[in-house]
Amino acid sequence: MADCPYCEQSFADESEIRKHLYEAHEYDELGRIDTKRVDQYIDDHDLEESDDDTTRAQQDADEAVHMSRGTDRHSDERWELHDVQALSTEEIRDKLAEHGIDTTEESFRDRAAEVDSAMTLADQWEIDHDVDASGYDRDFIWMAAEVLWSRWAPDLPYQERIYDLVQEGRELREQGDDAEACQRWLTAWETIIAVTPDDITTLEAADDHLPNVLSLEAFLRSLDNDLATLAADDPTYHERRLKFCREVYTQFPDAPDELLLDFRHFVADSLTELGRLDESRNEFKTLIRDYPEDPWAYKKLADSYWQDEADEPTVEELERAAKLYQQALDAEGSLEQPSAVSDRIDDLERRLADVDTSETQEG
Repeated sequence: MADCPYCEQSFADESEIRKHLYEAHEYDELGRIDTKRVDQYIDDHDLEESDDDTTRAQQDADEAVHMSRGTDRHSDERWELHDVQALSTEEIRDKLAEHGIDTTEESFRDRAAEVDSAMTLADQWEIDHDVDASGYDRDFIWMAAEVLWSRWAPDLPYQERIYDLVQEGRELREQGDDAEACQRWLTAWETIIAVTPDDITTLEAADDHLPNVLSLEAFLRSLDNDLATLAADDPTYHERRLKFCREVYTQFPDAPDELLLDFRHFVADSLTELGRLDESRNEFKTLIRDYPEDPWAYKKLADSYWQDEADEPTVEELERAAKLYQQALDAEGSLEQPSAVSDRIDDLERRLADVDTSETQEG
């Protein structure tokens, strides 16, 4: 259940509150988290910014330049994270003290070690110190918690860091540095693992727990695609892809079968690309056991016996491949090009016939 902080309506899930914020509230009146919610809603629904949105974006950019230092802002102006980042640690502590919050690096780290979110830590402050703050002042408190976390406890994972890492990766991608962008996203994934409780085994539950500006499944699939793309030029990325994909289905064993099946295929594919055929075949055999209606494991396993093998295949391997191709055609799952599989069966049958003819002539 998600509550709107502006009109106190409640919503069953994250998508509903994003839609509500987009339709019912002014963008420039929203806090930072809710602004991200609206941005995510716009991205998810392929909505175009209106002229007013464009004007607001320009105004925000102008405001960011004007408030390049936190000390230049007026007391009634909206806080942005860059305003708080521009303050010294002592200035942040002084501002928190104005709200009755007294913190030191030691006490902060003690709190941070017990939670996984700067927002949660800020909520604790407000409760423990009986803080009566609203509007922009309340925004300052949780932003201060996030900035102090980055300065005083950078070794401790926290949820808000995930979004920052994803954004850093996007910026690096725009600059053409795909490898470094991918590294940021891998670090984001490591943070996701660190802040996700062990009893969360589904993507839906993880989405509810993690920052509400991240669609987890879309992120996971995008990161795998990026790793595969980089691996085409640098095979060492196949090792990173193996580790990542295995972590995904280990971390979320109750994710939808479609995702689990895809990521297990990715593992087998990378093993094939690395030349670790025995391991790859074992992965495909396990997939066939667990998902007998999936045709792709049959097809890929068959390929490994005569197309991926460097040595000339034996008669036994050719016969095994032909049988697997037929099982792929018989499986209830769909193949994009069943005719291509049929052509491979015909090719194998011709090769087997040639072997029989050759053996007969030699006899």
